[in-house]
Amino acid sequence: MLRDVVGEALRAARDALLDTISRGSVGEPMGRGSYGDISYRGDLVCERAIVDVLNSRLGSVAIVSEEMGVAWRGTGEPEYWALIDPVDGSANMSRGISFYSSGVALARGPLVRDVLSSGVIDHLTGEIFIREERYVSHKTSSDPSRASQEDGGRATLFFHHASFKRDPQSRKISIRIAERLRFFRVMGSALLEMCYASVGRVDGYLCLTPELRMMDIVPALYFAMGMSCRSASYPRPLLDERLDSRSRYGIIIGSKQDVFEDIVSMLGDGWSILV
Repeated sequence: MLRDVVGEALRAARDALLDTISRGSVGEPMGRGSYGDISYRGDLVCERAIVDVLNSRLGSVAIVSEEMGVAWRGTGEPEYWALIDPVDGSANMSRGISFYSSGVALARGPLVRDVLSSGVIDHLTGEIFIREERYVSHKTSSDPSRASQEDGGRATLFFHHASFKRDPQSRKISIRIAERLRFFRVMGSALLEMCYASVGRVDGYLCLTPELRMMDIVPALYFAMGMSCRSASYPRPLLDERLDSRSRYGIIIGSKQDVFEDIVSMLGDGWSILV
């Protein structure tokens, strides 16, 4: 089963990362990755561990990863596509802040809607959020159709920090949403925040401006949809995009229907509900 491969790859990444942390070199800058961000030693060891497992277990696989870019060593069409975020939350990792994750999505073809299995690992605890078609690793702690009842119905959300500073319109909407919440947090690992929202630990995750790349979203989005969460993307329908796209996107994940609908009602044009 593909979920076994995903789980093995994520555990291998955590083992390699813990070893690098023990050596004191996890936050050592190693240049810039294919997508332009700083690559730390921890990013590279996680990527290598994941890629080694995928190549060993799958053979015919095209790799799309934040550090190495796109790699396909075969001829013709690959049997699988793999989308990898070696470390989501590298800035946290490099500073000793224990909130970061790794994500993997495996697909039959090059589009987001082709994904068959995905997983995200919390590097602090080792918890893995994983889905393969109808199988999901977790049960939600709340009913997605039920209105939020905590603190008079006020929700709790994770935000991407850029929602508050990218442009005046998104800042205005973010503040308007925040004022209606019980509380919100900015944690710095989109994949892990979306997974926490998916299982009902908070009511949702918001990135209201196009900040996130495919590897920052897809491994958690596929899991969230398997948990019956509501989701929307900006500026295009994400499911029809290619896994190797270099575009950036906004994303909303809602584990409660009323919270999701309330947020979507405040947004402007360009958002697409994902089904």
